Amino acid sequence: GETGLERSIRWIYFADCLQCVQSEYRMEDYIHGGEFVVLTNRNVTDDREKLMDLIGRMNDYAIAALGINEGQISQTLEKYCNRHRLPLFELPERFPLVDLSQIICKRLVLEENNKNLEEQVFASILDAEHLNRESVLAQARYLKIDLEGSFCVVEFTFDSEKDDDGDTLTAGQDIKHVIEAAFSSAQQAASRPLILPQTGSVLALVSTDRADKKQLKIILTNIIENAAKRYGAVVRAGAGNSADYLEDVRISRREAAAALKAAEYSGSAERIHFYEEQGFYTLISKIDDGRFLDSYVERYIGRLIHADELSGGSLCETLESYLEHNCSAKDTAEALFIHRNTLSYRMNKIKEILGCDID
Repeated sequence: GETGLERSIRWIYFADCLQCVQSEYRMEDYIHGGEFVVLTNRNVTDDREKLMDLIGRMNDYAIAALGINEGQISQTLEKYCNRHRLPLFELPERFPLVDLSQIICKRLVLEENNKNLEEQVFASILDAEHLNRESVLAQARYLKIDLEGSFCVVEFTFDSEKDDDGDTLTAGQDIKHVIEAAFSSAQQAASRPLILPQTGSVLALVSTDRADKKQLKIILTNIIENAAKRYGAVVRAGAGNSADYLEDVRISRREAAAALKAAEYSGSAERIHFYEEQGFYTLISKIDDGRFLDSYVERYIGRLIHADELSGGSLCETLESYLEHNCSAKDTAEALFIHRNTLSYRMNKIKEILGCDID
């Protein structure tokens, strides 16, 4: 599984508990993604069928790596790990597992500190009115982050089951781990994104030089699917346009938010939204003054809305369907399950109320 060595380790998990050999073992209660799993329980490792079933289910939840005592690794397990890019380590029995635990935990603490610094770098790019480019690049070089080239901001929003801030922030950290794992498994380690969890969303700064739009869409789809699978989270992603200069990353961030807002306006059922693809709804999303939109609606179809409210009618629905079907009377009547004559009556009524020729 050496082709998966770029996977990020989030924690170490010793899977030698008695629950592992019991039928009611619930994988989701123990595996949350990114674990270095250590398996030395001979009740499991000596039973090849049971071992392969357990590892298969763990890999479904995106563990980072696997460690098994020497002499207990079969060719079947080797082939499985190579096929699934799952790093497999042989653990010498003379090597105390407590030492392995200390090595990994110390490294994780160091990496967590660096990630906090990375978040600060990303936040400074987004928030600074007058960006000190040289200072940011110097910090990035220290953290071994490549900020040369073009980037876009992707915003991930998610539905949290609970409304309190603690749960929302925890959910944001969970989504962050899914994002890291997705870019890692996509072999984009050299261009790993900067990630910034916020309340209710997570931002990612993604290199558009190393991942084109098609590749990015594949990665975003993977993130959305894995977030749903592991955490039951409904995630949506909005991507801004590519920025050639760090000073313009703030614009891409606003565009990512606008793409999500435009999708909300349009009622889109899609989960991935690129700013450049939102068309007319992108223009609407850039209007900050809601009163302007209200007055626009009132001026053009206000009388039709009021007529429906007074009579309990469906003239607005009819007009919307008529326009959606390119002013085709036949297609509109079929979509609304009404007779052509009924549609003709409604359209004449609409034209009369609005005082204009819809066609």
